[in-house]
Amino acid sequence: MSGEIEEVGEDIKSTTMSSKDAETGEVYVVAGKNDLHVLQWALDQAISPGFRKCLVHIFPTIKYIPTPVGNLSRSRLSKEQVQVYINEESNRRKNLLEKYIRLCNDAKVPVDTMLVESNSPAKALLDLIPVVKITSLVIGTRLSRSTRRVRKGQYKGEYVQ
Repeated sequence: MSGEIEEVGEDIKSTTMSSKDAETGEVYVVAGKNDLHVLQWALDQAISPGFRKCLVHIFPTIKYIPTPVGNLSRSRLSKEQVQVYINEESNRRKNLLEKYIRLCNDAKVPVDTMLVESNSPAKALLDLIPVVKITSLVIGTRLSRSTRRVRKGQYKGEYVQ
């Protein structure tokens, strides 16, 4: 079981990753801030001996950094200030993914993680599918009633579908 986190930049097409999901039964699960229920569903529904999970977390490119005087462009801050914020965000992502990894470890399912930086999560996910040769992908959506009424545009799951 791997707790190693792999980061993939915005130019996904240049990555050279090989996937063995056809042979080993790898299932990719999109892991967002509130998607533990999605992983739990995948663990309950899509597990056979030899299957492994790969968590895919897509996060936005950092263009602006929150400060006491509002959000400032990266270019207006020192390299040290930018690096501190990037480190904080990286730690938040690692803490988030540790919950997902722990759930897989408790179910005794091997798990890998992949971090993808992109400002268009749905497009990044679509671009990733042929590159990594994803054949099994689990994406969840859970909408509140108010979200359904005031919705603008498509959600990741709808876009990918």
